[in-house]
Amino acid sequence: MSSLYLDRKELAVKLDGQALALYEAGQKKGTVPLHLLDRVIVRGNIQLESRVLGALTQRNIGFLVLSGRSTEATAMLAAKPHGDAVRRLGQYRMSLSDEARRPLAKWLVLAKLRGQQRLLQDALAARPDLRKPLTGALNTLQGIGGTLRGDAFGVSLSELRGYEGSAAAACFGAYRHLFADSLNFTGRKKRPPPDPVNACLSLGYTLLHYDAVRACHWVGLDPMLGFYHDVSFGRDSLACDLMEPLRPLMDQWVWHLFRERRLRAEHFSDDKGRCLLNKEGRQRFYGFYESQVGSARRLLRRYGYALADRLRPEAEG
Repeated sequence: MSSLYLDRKELAVKLDGQALALYEAGQKKGTVPLHLLDRVIVRGNIQLESRVLGALTQRNIGFLVLSGRSTEATAMLAAKPHGDAVRRLGQYRMSLSDEARRPLAKWLVLAKLRGQQRLLQDALAARPDLRKPLTGALNTLQGIGGTLRGDAFGVSLSELRGYEGSAAAACFGAYRHLFADSLNFTGRKKRPPPDPVNACLSLGYTLLHYDAVRACHWVGLDPMLGFYHDVSFGRDSLACDLMEPLRPLMDQWVWHLFRERRLRAEHFSDDKGRCLLNKEGRQRFYGFYESQVGSARRLLRRYGYALADRLRPEAEG
């Protein structure tokens, strides 16, 4: 199974039997059999037959629409929900209990810490000239991890978020040194992303978040009820939870894209302070993302199934 990225102006998509037919300026350019697809990612203003959405839903093919002006998702179809509603009952009960949420949240923060440490250790091996900032951040992460692992009474959710925030600040404080000064990357900035690194991080996190939403639906959990992120209007809190340990992996992929010069300054443009990937840059990003993300998607489902198994006895009790 594979992903289909549709990122071209004047493109129309129609259903042609058991395939998607692609039209450009009224001319048929090709077809893609539905049985080969696992997800379809659309960017910008593409014409779509309503029958296409029905066919994708029937075959459990995901569908994500990205804004043409930013890297944010504007619409999505995830997957058919799992039929076992008992899992969701257990999730609803867990979401109301800080005692039930705390051990899961602690595991998540420690898993993210391990990912951040791997990222910085790999960076140190590749950039020994940056030993001072990288080892400083590694020492901070090691200290936070030791504190959390040694805690016998259980820190509160707000304290866990404080530790996670301190770890993220330390990691990004060192991470920014990995990029050329010409990229103007000084730290994580989201809306709008002002530089090429932030533009790539935002796009990558959006794609990874969608894969996390799909994983939630696949295993029968509500993506909006998390255990680390509180319930917030319009936020897929559980999807945010599941992808949190994988953020350092995305950070590493973005570093490699620039380190290996797969992406360069000519692949970006500035639009009133918003940094945008151009068409060639997006193609390069999509290709690299798909070449790397398979293991992350499997991990997301593994996390989801592990959580669902943990919730079921609670729901039946």
